[in-house]
Amino acid sequence: MRIGVEAEGLNFAVEVKGLRKTFASGLLRKRKKEALKGVDLCVPQGAFWGILGPNGAGKTTLLSILSSLLTPDAGEVIVLGKDIRTHASDICRRINLTSGNANFLWSMTVRENLAYYGMLYGLPKKARSRKVEELLDLFELGDFAHVQFNELSTGTKQKLSLAKSLINDPELLFLDEPTVGLDPDAAHRIRESIQRLQREKGTTVLMSTHYMREAEMLCEQIAFLKSGAIRACGTPQELKRELRLGDTISVTFSGPLRAPRLEALEGVLRLQVSDSTCRILVDNHRSRLPGIFDFFVDEKATIHDLRIQESDLEDVFIAFAK
Repeated sequence: MRIGVEAEGLNFAVEVKGLRKTFASGLLRKRKKEALKGVDLCVPQGAFWGILGPNGAGKTTLLSILSSLLTPDAGEVIVLGKDIRTHASDICRRINLTSGNANFLWSMTVRENLAYYGMLYGLPKKARSRKVEELLDLFELGDFAHVQFNELSTGTKQKLSLAKSLINDPELLFLDEPTVGLDPDAAHRIRESIQRLQREKGTTVLMSTHYMREAEMLCEQIAFLKSGAIRACGTPQELKRELRLGDTISVTFSGPLRAPRLEALEGVLRLQVSDSTCRILVDNHRSRLPGIFDFFVDEKATIHDLRIQESDLEDVFIAFAK
């Protein structure tokens, strides 16, 4: 069964079934690494999805195949309603990609690079010039318009990469670590631009990132990739429930504390005790707090500070990555 949203009459921007890709290395002794092991995925048109996973999970390989940069060994890949193997040229005109490792013609300026890619996408001269100016303004690249690529800072190179990815007003946008190397303020503005594009133009966005906060802010659904296969797919809240990731109650206390007895309380999933602080992971803090308070009273331990934190996507990532 394909992982994703299944609904009658729903149009998909990406449909993948049984996707496999193996890489070989070495001259005398060939070593093979199976990067993708039968991936199934369906992404609805107009959705904003995240692909998460540890290093080497296959995220970049998956995005590279979906954007026709790599050819799969096996499996069905339908992008914007067409087979990637037989309609790659048409698909490429309607999609775009940005990577965290920006790489452009080093001797060309920012404006020249954008104009060059506009030409590759077939934009007429007037439309191309207008689009280049629009992107220079959107990504605050005007001051660098005449600066060669090799003279740009890492953050400015990344802004150029993102600007290039919008040169053709893509229907489907692949973002591979889109805000790596950016300062927090620039990253915030980039996220807002991407959200506005997706919301106003209905662009489908598929993003891989290591920034869990970024994924939780932007993505409607998360597909978790590990060792070349999708292990889970759902909203951040659904993934938390599946993994039994509850709420963390952090208590600073003084006095005696019998940790095994605290850990045995109903609803306690995990306990960490260090000096005068304990972190109690519970299924639901609202229903478990009274029992925890009673425990500290019985132990004759004094609570000096108590804080509650709901689990986040980083907890999901760590749990799936184990």
